[in-house]
Amino acid sequence: MTAAYRLKGIGWFGSCVAVVLGFYLVSLQVAAERKKLDDVNARIRTAERDIRALETEFDTRANLVQLEKWNGDTLALTAPVAGQFVGDEAQLASLDVTRGPATGAVQTAALLVPAQSVPVTQPVVTTAAVAKVRPQAVAMLDRQLLSDTTLGDILKGAKSESRRRR
Repeated sequence: MTAAYRLKGIGWFGSCVAVVLGFYLVSLQVAAERKKLDDVNARIRTAERDIRALETEFDTRANLVQLEKWNGDTLALTAPVAGQFVGDEAQLASLDVTRGPATGAVQTAALLVPAQSVPVTQPVVTTAAVAKVRPQAVAMLDRQLLSDTTLGDILKGAKSESRRRR
């Protein structure tokens, strides 16, 4: 009877060890599944970031014609040329923008319009007229550059951001 009593205690101990090991194995399995889920979520975030970048690239490329039109009509931006850069630090140090040009001739900025199908003509305007027209032209620039839907989207985004900050 004592042998059976001892075997009964060992049986209970063995069954308890088996249950604890079972719970531990389940815990390990849950941790492994969580790790897999975190990896999948990280890949999803990376894919969403890539999708946003590609959508931005697509929208930009789709609007290149519009951007070129704006550049020809309003912005008049051109790529820099080699003569605008200095060769080394000594040339950069020798530039003195406070004295002006040494020859006495004043250089002014020129409007360069890229080649396009419809030529853009610029009226000759006096300095006083520029002071009067310029603020109006700048104030109406957003209406020329942005459609009503784009402007509405920007305003909606600004309102939602201001709500989130509160």
